[in-house]
Amino acid sequence: MERGLNAIFPLPIFLDQAEGTEYQSIQKELTDVRSKLIFNDTGSHMILSENPFESNFLLSYQCNHTLNFINKNIESYITSLYGESKIKWKVIESWMTKTLTGRSSREHSHKAMDISGVYYLDTNEKDGSLVMNNVHPHLLSNALLSGIYDGDLQLPLENGIIMLWPGQLRHRTQVNETQHERISISFNVILERQGMTLN
Repeated sequence: MERGLNAIFPLPIFLDQAEGTEYQSIQKELTDVRSKLIFNDTGSHMILSENPFESNFLLSYQCNHTLNFINKNIESYITSLYGESKIKWKVIESWMTKTLTGRSSREHSHKAMDISGVYYLDTNEKDGSLVMNNVHPHLLSNALLSGIYDGDLQLPLENGIIMLWPGQLRHRTQVNETQHERISISFNVILERQGMTLN
């Protein structure tokens, strides 16, 4: 710990955005795959591609541009936290989500996953932002800290944005109050650890 202000127990959320030819390749790849996926509509919230938590459509449909972009950002995320590292990881689940007018994602977490993430394929930037729950709600009553911990965190919404966060962090999306159908890709990642080797 150093003199002066220290950020203790920070919450690492990573953000990047695809650009140029990389962005164009990802968008084309995912748009092409979108027409091949089967979606299930539960009638109340978001519409997810088939078997969302038991499959990896990015791998099944060989979405290599997207997977390369995701893996590049996971490496940057881990490096930002630990510096150069030999940590290995694997994207084990992925699904595509449609969010129609009047719909949203209920508050949830991805439980035991080390990293969860989202990539925005098609958004008008007003069709329901991702919101992260404040992990320190008990500090809202403290006069010194209430201006810092002033509620939940609304994250940016734009095509090509990728965000990564610890899977246990609870989150939700705002209601889509526009006529635009938002399309996003979600995924879960596990890290190799003692006693577990990734294939």
